[in-house]
Amino acid sequence: MRAGSSRVALVLAVLALGACDRDEIVDPDPDVAPGPTSSTLETLLDMGMLSEWTDTAFGGFARAGFTGYVQVVGGAAIGTSRGLIRFAEVDTGGSEVQAFDSARVVMSVDSAFTFLPATGMTILQLVELQQEWDVSATWEFAVDTLGVATPWSGGPGGSLGPTIVSEDTLALIVTDTTTELPDSLVFWLGEAADSLLRLWADSLAVNTGLAVVVADSGQVRLGGTRVLFNTIPVSNPDTAVARSASSTARTFIFDPTGTENIEGILRIGGVEAWRSYVQFVVPDSVPVLGSSELYPLRGSTINTAQLLLISREQLPAPFPAEEPFQTVSYELVDDFLVFGPRTPVGKAVAGSSVVLYPDSLAAGDTLRFDITRLLGTWSRASPDSLPRLRFLIRPSSAAATFGFWEFGAVDGDPAFAPVLRVVFTPPVEFGLP
Repeated sequence: MRAGSSRVALVLAVLALGACDRDEIVDPDPDVAPGPTSSTLETLLDMGMLSEWTDTAFGGFARAGFTGYVQVVGGAAIGTSRGLIRFAEVDTGGSEVQAFDSARVVMSVDSAFTFLPATGMTILQLVELQQEWDVSATWEFAVDTLGVATPWSGGPGGSLGPTIVSEDTLALIVTDTTTELPDSLVFWLGEAADSLLRLWADSLAVNTGLAVVVADSGQVRLGGTRVLFNTIPVSNPDTAVARSASSTARTFIFDPTGTENIEGILRIGGVEAWRSYVQFVVPDSVPVLGSSELYPLRGSTINTAQLLLISREQLPAPFPAEEPFQTVSYELVDDFLVFGPRTPVGKAVAGSSVVLYPDSLAAGDTLRFDITRLLGTWSRASPDSLPRLRFLIRPSSAAATFGFWEFGAVDGDPAFAPVLRVVFTPPVEFGLP
């Protein structure tokens, strides 16, 4: 009996000792026992903390012919814009035509982006062009494609004919309850109808088309364009057959005055497709807000990484963006300081798509581009790899707008300089007892 009692007492003593040890591990003194520490920290890194920071902007990647609208501007403090249209599928119904009659060009008006002067009216004119062109046309060139640049023979702005073909006045419609714009412009071709329609119906003739010009002042955005006309058949001269044709080519060209890129400014958007290029080297350790101590960024978990672009003051008319548009970032596979605007582009930066809201930016808000995954890849990589981050920010191809927006750059006003914001969790550290 005594021997058995001794064995039981020994076992209980061992269990009690084990329980004591377990209690110390489960409920330790944080200053003594080992345990993980992982605080979430935030840092704002300006360009002085990011070595090799370089930024610039390039333009000239988009064509107005692919925007889906025609922008016509006249009388602005800077800039002039005119539309170019052409009809090359005028159908005569297979019958010989004695005459084309009652022809008129009709253009839909986008009232949301049409601005009339204080008088509430503006005059637009149709003028026959005297030179062939295509949708790559610019203010300087009638054709401006890869390897082909044909200047306008009449000088910048297009080779306009000497005679105004037609004109129409766009004026506010005022009633007792509303003030609104008409939904279309109508240009009657009059005596020019027969000669123009015959030219447009002849596939072998040189079809130069028409230019749409603001005669006084105003800013008008035009949508679909079509020509409505009657044909008088030779076989039945007492009959008028109503027909129509849509424009087969349309674009607009604008005076680049006021859009030249200058130092200290990053641009995004515009029918010139301004793109901002950025590269920098992120330090392995960084200070955080509220502390002068350095914390490791390399090897940390990157919770949020944003490139903050500070909006500059609003552009003068007519160039500021007026409607929101989508932007996206792409990694670069080479140095844009070497290859310039033709630097090869890699894959899109995951999660970087953001909408640019002009009203918000005009109020002083910051544009935030998410590069969390890009910086996360850098953090997890070997210190010997990915030393430099390179990417560009551009409007999406479906978001071409007439206007653009400007942000501060490294060589501009320090108040508008870009900033990198990072929220991160340093590597877990274990203390020793």
